[in-house]
Amino acid sequence: MKNDIFDFKRFGNYFVTDIKNAIANYGWSMIILILFGLISYILVGLISTIATYSWQDILNGVGVEWVHTDVYGRLTIMLIAFTMLIFTAPAKCYGGLTDKNIGSNFILLPASRLEKFISMILMCCIVIPIVFIMGYLLIDCLICMVCPETGNSIISEVTSALNLILIEGDVPVELIDRIKWTSAIDDTWMIFLFFLLGALVFKKSKASKTFLVGVAITMFTSSVLLILLTPQIDKIDTYYFNHASGKTEEELEIVALNIVDKMMLFDTIFDITINALLLTGIWFKLKTLKH
Repeated sequence: MKNDIFDFKRFGNYFVTDIKNAIANYGWSMIILILFGLISYILVGLISTIATYSWQDILNGVGVEWVHTDVYGRLTIMLIAFTMLIFTAPAKCYGGLTDKNIGSNFILLPASRLEKFISMILMCCIVIPIVFIMGYLLIDCLICMVCPETGNSIISEVTSALNLILIEGDVPVELIDRIKWTSAIDDTWMIFLFFLLGALVFKKSKASKTFLVGVAITMFTSSVLLILLTPQIDKIDTYYFNHASGKTEEELEIVALNIVDKMMLFDTIFDITINALLLTGIWFKLKTLKH
């Protein structure tokens, strides 16, 4: 590999090449996942219609109405498709680097390891998720336009929910200010980076092995955190109980918000630490690629 330097022009050229390779390796899979909502909408509608009406009514077309999937069902299907994206995209796009020929070609590409590393992270954590989300939501909007009986699109429903929370005040403003909404993005990046590292470590069955390792790590860390945090949770309960007696509703809200602050701080530190470890692992795995 080249020296670990960064040149914008060279990085731009390499990033374009990386996008082309991703399209070649994962383009059709991405299209299928983007159309997953439409495919499931048609299949669920057909199966539900057949189960609801008799064949005679369906053949005659009398009193038969298409059974639509509501917005919550379509949102659930989107989450399933996005999970499949996380599991498969890193392995499809970069799993070939463990192959002798592909790995050798990757090493010989005219770009530094830093440029390849940044391009890889941008592809997995930014480009691929955004392309999927935009494409999926566009198809969902088209479904709602063609079939108004389906109800609100996912975008409209999410926007309405946010308006209820932020504008109409269903949730206290102080709580909204303290919740780190970016933690959901941090957690998504964490999973993408974990599967990317697995794609670079394992030579076969990359997604399944990474998933099994992730389950094992989650079970272990959950047990350790439960042991370590149980005393802290007890302290929080005691703290809240001691400060709750004789307090007004406003004072109790301040105590609860202090607890939320501590929880958000712990979540932020945890996410940053894990993401940093994963990025370090990916960096050194690229460093050790030799064929």
